[in-house]
Amino acid sequence: MNKDELKKQLDNLSNKSSVEEVQKYIKDMFELRGFRTNLLERMCILTEEVGELAKEVRKTDNNIGIDINKNYNSSLENEITDVFICLMGMCELLDMDIIDGLKNKEEINFKREWRKI
Repeated sequence: MNKDELKKQLDNLSNKSSVEEVQKYIKDMFELRGFRTNLLERMCILTEEVGELAKEVRKTDNNIGIDINKNYNSSLENEITDVFICLMGMCELLDMDIIDGLKNKEEINFKREWRKI
């Protein structure tokens, strides 16, 4: 896979793409960019990305102080996407089908009683 082939694969993704298509793209993207990491490294990167997402969310809250002189070149959408990419990359590394994972976890959650405290 080269950069042009990966770009074509990305261009073919849409909001109607299957989870398998997205996972394939992320797998190919990780391989092309040399992100051959283990689960621990991917967890560390995920943690970093969640921190960046938290910073972006914090910027939207008027009641929390933030350095107004620092240039923050990010967006909430970009940071959420980075977290998604990291999670999907972990699924790919584990050969995990996220839809099966969702179904299995929700079967557990359906047996729980949910209420607000």
